[in-house]
Amino acid sequence: MSTVISKKMKVSDSECRNEIVGLGLSLVGCETEEVAQDTPKKAENPTEKVRVAETKKENVYFKNDTLKINMATVKILSTKVLEPSKEYFREKPQLVFTYETTNDNKEPLNGMTTWIACFEATQEGTDIINKLEVGMTPQEEKYASYLKHQLDDIKPGGTAKGIMAYDIDDPQAVVTLKATQGMAGKELGEKKIELK
Repeated sequence: MSTVISKKMKVSDSECRNEIVGLGLSLVGCETEEVAQDTPKKAENPTEKVRVAETKKENVYFKNDTLKINMATVKILSTKVLEPSKEYFREKPQLVFTYETTNDNKEPLNGMTTWIACFEATQEGTDIINKLEVGMTPQEEKYASYLKHQLDDIKPGGTAKGIMAYDIDDPQAVVTLKATQGMAGKELGEKKIELK
């Protein structure tokens, strides 16, 4: 049976959209409805509805120190290990990332919330994979420009700098920074960081 699919398409219920759920970022898909019609030779059952799940090509990735998700782009600008310091209240060595977040969404979003939702730093031990804890934000003067808008929301199309520090448990072990499409989202890639 040969069929011809007409060009009548509609997006069901609502447009494809992105939502922030809690701190996590999640995707909401959509479906298209196509109307398939028999060729003119057959008169019986001339119209048949077929539901086809739309496979939206996602442009999300983590490569070359850039995380691209639907709502934002996060570019890692630098990575540095800071030694413990009584002056700056740092009890353990820290792995510090400076970054900038560009809001690709239609609503304001927070760069630090985006980082926390999308990145996880770990170190492998003999028997465990240790999730590194977020440490106290570095207070050195050279990081002042990254702290200035750390807690502010970024307007659509805007870009702001930020900083994130992780307390290091083992200064010899490699740190793996894993990127996802939001909390519990699709894994997008990882970066290995040698501390020494």
